[in-house]
Amino acid sequence: MATDRFVFVSPHVSEKDLNTIERTFNLPLVQSTIATMNVVGLVAVANSNGILVPYTTSDEELKILRDSSEVPVEWIDSKMTALGNIILANDSGAICHPEFDRAAREKIADTLGVEVVAGTIAKLPIVGANMVATNNGGVIHPMATAEEIDIASQLLKVEVEVGTVNRGSPYTSLGVLANVDGMIAGSDTTGVELAHVSQVLRFV
Repeated sequence: MATDRFVFVSPHVSEKDLNTIERTFNLPLVQSTIATMNVVGLVAVANSNGILVPYTTSDEELKILRDSSEVPVEWIDSKMTALGNIILANDSGAICHPEFDRAAREKIADTLGVEVVAGTIAKLPIVGANMVATNNGGVIHPMATAEEIDIASQLLKVEVEVGTVNRGSPYTSLGVLANVDGMIAGSDTTGVELAHVSQVLRFV
């Protein structure tokens, strides 16, 4: 996960990939597993104000996160643990899975310091997987409805356009790591896709 203050990666990322990430973003690295897993972008969500992790995160992992980051780190007591897939956030707002209860939504709002609404993208609750968003723009699932695009744009306060990555994948956040200063896309992303995502996220 890339925010405008730090990049959150697994400690088991290869040296080659770590060098690419450091060179692209030039930000402090927060390194930890989440619930012993390396796919931190799927199970956690973050913006410049905080980090949210699932209840399955160990005390040791929480301590590492809190010691290595300068933002609040909190966990959500919910059976839904793939937070990166079901919460979409930037520094202005967040959209979450409709089945999160009021207490969970309040925890998301308090930790990330943003307004939170429950919603869908492409009529699916995996809002975090279906859109990549920075503080400059957002690329959303091609099947997103006009209403969903409008809600995302107003809440996140950015321009939102449909697009794909990795040769047609609609799950844009699974193929792009980005903040306002840099972007890394999946190696299968075509030139046309890369140009479009770069334009929407204001790199060109």
